[in-house]
Amino acid sequence: MKINYRQLSIITFMSFIALKFLALPSLLYLESKNMSMFVALALMIIDGLYVFVILDLMKKSGEKNIYEFMKSCLGKVISKIILILLILKYALVIGNISKGLEFFVVENLYSEYNWFVFVLPLMILIGFMIYKGIRNIARVSEMVCWAIVIGLIYIALKALSGIDVLSFLPFFLDGVQPLLNSAYRHISWFGSATFLFMLFGFVDFRSEKKLKMIKYIIFAILIVQLLYFVFYGLFEITSPTHNYCISDISQFSSTYSAIDELSWLVVSMWIVAQAVQLALYSYCLAQALKFLFDIKGNILPIIIVILYLLMWSFIGENTIRMERIFFSHFASIVTLLAQYILPIILEIVYAIKHRKGKNSSKKRVRDENKAKIRDKKEVKVNI
Repeated sequence: MKINYRQLSIITFMSFIALKFLALPSLLYLESKNMSMFVALALMIIDGLYVFVILDLMKKSGEKNIYEFMKSCLGKVISKIILILLILKYALVIGNISKGLEFFVVENLYSEYNWFVFVLPLMILIGFMIYKGIRNIARVSEMVCWAIVIGLIYIALKALSGIDVLSFLPFFLDGVQPLLNSAYRHISWFGSATFLFMLFGFVDFRSEKKLKMIKYIIFAILIVQLLYFVFYGLFEITSPTHNYCISDISQFSSTYSAIDELSWLVVSMWIVAQAVQLALYSYCLAQALKFLFDIKGNILPIIIVILYLLMWSFIGENTIRMERIFFSHFASIVTLLAQYILPIILEIVYAIKHRKGKNSSKKRVRDENKAKIRDKKEVKVNI
């Protein structure tokens, strides 16, 4: 079953903000300091441009899925290699979301609970959402999207009064190099358009309005910038010690408890949003596994994905330590290849093949016309 363009825009919006409000702000500050929000801005703008590159490829593919489209452009062997690359990207994103979500809930909110009480229902939920397909994920995203947006804006505006704007100055104190280093090191937290590869053939473009997608992407960028401005304005040089951006902002602005009632609701909705994103990238991983191993049906890929998620649950590292182990150099290379290089290669190869196809069809038409002219001349000579 296909999703419409509005649902695609909302899923893209949610993907753009999914990993931005947990550990990432504190990690960015370690290298890029008061310029961290501009590193996030630059990478999100690049991601936004790549959304339209991949959407262009999606429309060119017609009803083909990504594997069929790549086979027509690059051949079977290269397509399988690319699928492995995409599987690595999805697997890294899933690991990042699942561990961040687990530690956010079990360590930060419900420290008295056993982790298994949280993880087991989450695995069941993710398995069910993968089984129901992308349309189910799109509908849930529609349901929670605006509640998330209103909540994020609420906690940001509530904390604005505690910000010292002068704390951001001076800019570029250490030059541009720390910003480039930070962007490369943490680029695996971005790459927000890679999920689109697994939606080839599942989007109905009849109701397409490009302006709608542009609006959602700009809105996502603005919300992230607003929260980062608040986060860095509140915590300044202590930002690296605040590992959970959204809850730390809520705690700072609360008046009589660790998290007041409305802020608590916002944080709870954010947990739901993270679960939806986990389901989205788990669905992408399951689809990629189906294409790679030519698996019929959904049950086996779902089981593999759930077992993979459970494996992450047994890793006792928190998000910050995992950043140093898993999500640095290797993850950066995978993200660069999967999102920023692969679409350009596909566009170039498709353009070359399309041009060759046009030239061959023109040559065939010319040959047919020449043959007709020859036949007419022969007929005249015979007469």
